[in-house]
Amino acid sequence: MIKIRVLNSRLNSKKMITKIIILISLLCLTILFSNALVLINKARLYFNNNVQLLDEFQTSNFVETDILKSHIESVLPIIKLYHHENENIQIESGSTRWIAGIIGGFDIKRPKTIISHQILLMRKYDDKILPALSPVNGSEILNVSKPESTIEPENDYNNVKSIQELLMKYPNMKNEYSKIQNEDKNVSEITIAPTKPNGYVYSDDIYIKNETEVLINIPNLLKEKLVIKNSNEGPTILIIHTHTSEAYTPTNENYYVPSDPDRTEDPKYNVVRVGEEIAKTLKNMGIEVIHDKTVHDYPSYNGSYAKTLETIHTLLNKYPSIKFVIDIHRDGITLDDGTKVKVCTEIENKKIAQMMFVVGTDQWGLEHPNWKENLKLALRLQQKSNALYPNLARPINIQKPRYNQHVTKGSLIVEVGSNGNTLEEALNSCEYIARVFAEVIKEIE
Repeated sequence: MIKIRVLNSRLNSKKMITKIIILISLLCLTILFSNALVLINKARLYFNNNVQLLDEFQTSNFVETDILKSHIESVLPIIKLYHHENENIQIESGSTRWIAGIIGGFDIKRPKTIISHQILLMRKYDDKILPALSPVNGSEILNVSKPESTIEPENDYNNVKSIQELLMKYPNMKNEYSKIQNEDKNVSEITIAPTKPNGYVYSDDIYIKNETEVLINIPNLLKEKLVIKNSNEGPTILIIHTHTSEAYTPTNENYYVPSDPDRTEDPKYNVVRVGEEIAKTLKNMGIEVIHDKTVHDYPSYNGSYAKTLETIHTLLNKYPSIKFVIDIHRDGITLDDGTKVKVCTEIENKKIAQMMFVVGTDQWGLEHPNWKENLKLALRLQQKSNALYPNLARPINIQKPRYNQHVTKGSLIVEVGSNGNTLEEALNSCEYIARVFAEVIKEIE
């Protein structure tokens, strides 16, 4: 009898252990299933030695609600989301972090972190673009060591493997494409100057690359007056830099050691230098300018636009006379074979970087009711640029994100050159860009 009891006890113990093993296995399978895509991507990062990117995700303080909101609305357009403008999504840290990691990296008390944990799936790495993040075809190709949760203005010159394929993709461009042989053999030069309306909205000698579903009528918009009124006292223009560290291809004259590819925190060599030159020229032409040099993308690229928005609001409160907010960037065009592309033209026998106006909209669901006022300004600037300096301006780019352009009716992103351009070429263009702005501003009633 005793032997039978002992045997039953052992059997019951084995059953209990089996049940525990099954429960643990089911729990593990549930966690693995719910995080399968994330785990696959993390494994891929490890296998490709992209540990730095993975570390950035683990140490990131927050990701922008705008990004998550836009992503959800693009995937499930039936859902309409609202959020406080400055609200960010916090990532787990401290003693609870390891628990959050086990259950999927989110805090069940804060449901939005469930989405933020999946942000890895919406990132770019290995020179590939994860479609969940990109609302249009093409995006600036970023190095994996530059994890940026903000959305960059996009172009579709990157989705090609070589300069030859680029030429085949855009046969309607002027024959000003030329492969250049200089110190950096991985740089090719182009002049983006379309001669046919294929793929563009076109009228009045103005080309627009429209990345939204909104119909654009150029003649009607040109007929409408700008609602902006010039102020007689105080600064008129605010120049800022959301991505302050964006820089150009180093040269002997302007050499720097990049902190990331084509980036430096030294304002002598990044877009701050370009903004300073534009501001100086505008001031010489009698236009008061505030050039804000606040660094918005260091120590973290996350939240650059949110930080810039705070700066803009602070300065608009301090200087209510400001009517125009110019966010100066430089474009990034890198082909799949590693070739960087510079965008250039010639004015007065000088090689200068082309510029591009980027107009944000409300197409991602963020409140921006007056975005067409910004577009009307861009159209007039483009028209003036074409008249004064043909080929200085690339086609206007209209995008779905708003890029903080809801703060005034005269807000624009201005891309000065690309990562393939030199700082000298970007600086050469500043005088002409400033003159275009000055001429249009002086014409405003």
